[in-house]
Amino acid sequence: MMVFVSTGRCATKRIAEVLRAELPSSLEVRHQMPVSGMANIVGNLLFWTGSGEKVRQTVYDAILRRYAQDKDFICTDPLISMLIPDKYIFSDQTAIIHVIRNRESFARSFLRYTRQHYPSLVAHNLIPFWQPGLYPFENFFNKDILKKYARIADTKNEWFFKRYSRNPNYRKIDMDALFDSPVLEQIVADFWGLDIRIDHSVWSVRANQTRKD
Repeated sequence: MMVFVSTGRCATKRIAEVLRAELPSSLEVRHQMPVSGMANIVGNLLFWTGSGEKVRQTVYDAILRRYAQDKDFICTDPLISMLIPDKYIFSDQTAIIHVIRNRESFARSFLRYTRQHYPSLVAHNLIPFWQPGLYPFENFFNKDILKKYARIADTKNEWFFKRYSRNPNYRKIDMDALFDSPVLEQIVADFWGLDIRIDHSVWSVRANQTRKD
């Protein structure tokens, strides 16, 4: 199993599209799933409580039963990034790929996305615990919301590193490296021994790209 964790707005949808096109059908590639919203809220709640391993295990196993079945599973969904249980973190059969993005660039992209994508606008303003430390309607009224989103990115990335760097196949990559280096091909080769060649022109149009992003 390979899991990409991120704050979101880190090209994870495009990563899923590229891997789905390049990898054999024996590998099941998923971006967002119907359970993602619920999983995101649960993950953020557990972030604050600092516990909940049994809950993580129950939710993640349910996801795998539904989507992985008899295939090896690849997930790029940022909404379940905070839910990976210890069972998979410490397994050498799991690779955790931590994708990061410049905090200010992330904040600008995220704010634009909430303005242009109605479900995200609703989630960021009306759903408690959608982001750690974000209050209802703060997206509308906080004049320093960009700084707030940048701090949220720092909080998540620090937590991801502290928790997931214990994985024996953990890799931390910068989003921009996807667009100008063969880092994704190398990750696939190192973990599965598969030789794929990605035409890097596929990165020129990024999925979920917002205007001026």
